[in-house]
Formats: sequence, C-alpha cells, structure tokens
Amino acid sequence: MDEKEVSEMQEEMMTVLVVEPMKAPYVKSIPNELEDLQQAVGGDIEMTYPFEDEVGILLNGNGKFEGLPLNRALYDDRGQVYDAIAGTFLVVGLTEDDFTSLTPEQIEKFKEKYQSPEVFTLFNGELHVMKMPPQEQKEQKESRKKDAQEKNPAKGKKKNRSGEAR
Repeated sequence: MDEKEVSEMQEEMMTVLVVEPMKAPYVKSIPNELEDLQQAVGGDIEMTYPFEDEVGILLNGNGKFEGLPLNRALYDDRGQVYDAIAGTFLVVGLTEDDFTSLTPEQIEKFKEKYQSPEVFTLFNGELHVMKMPPQEQKEQKESRKKDAQEKNPAKGKKKNRSGEAR
C-alpha cells in the first residue's frame, strides 16, 4: 500500500462513541459505510438530532419493535423524558452532508453524558428512568473490596463469642 491508499483508508474510518444497554460508553473507530453502521446498531439505521452540538445519534430504527432492551432516555429542555432509545446506538459527528468523527471534546462530553446506564420502568402509564452506577465503577469497587479482603483476611470474617475468626 502506498501513502495515498493508507490516507484514503483512514478517511473512510470515523471515531464514534458506542453506547450499549447497561454499559458505559466506549470509543471505537468504524468505517463510514452503511453496512458497517447497520452492523454496529444491529439493524436499519435511523438518525436523531437531539442536541445543539454538531452530533447525531445513529440508532436501530426498528429497535423497539424488535424488542431490544431500552438503553438511554432522551430528555427535553426541562429535563423531562420524551423518548427512549432501544438497543445499541452511536454518537457520531456531523458535517453538512455526512457523518464524521467526533472531536476529542465531543467524545468527553457525550462519554460523561451517557456514562451511567439507565433502567426503565412503566408506572401508571408513565416511563420512569433510574440511572445506575457505571459498570466500570462497580467493577472498581468490587476489585477494591477484594484487594482489601486479601490484604486483611480477618476483616469481614465473623467472629465467635471467644473472638476467634470462623
């Protein structure tokens, strides 16, 4: 491959934020081709533009009908839920006529926005959303707890009446 071919291949790739149900978002480079975008969201793509930023959400347009798990809520200007995205979605940068890579600032902004997975319940005909701690935080907390137990094995063990660990 010469430099021109390598440059063309790099232009076809774009850096996006992948948001899966019940997971923290992550950055991924994917080809800016219809088939690859469809594969990333698991079906026919649809776009929504809920932000003033030059970004859009690329999602599976049939996700709800296919019974995909609800992923993240969309909120109006007052913070009220007006819709929920089903299945995996991508946050992509926008040009006038195409998708493009997110800037580092956009990556950080939307990574933070979607960091916490959401759980949905329907109560009295209203959709309610509860943010969960990100999976990474849960894993770090469990890892710290395990490390602490390994360093001090007596801690956390129950003692009998004579004070000996059981």
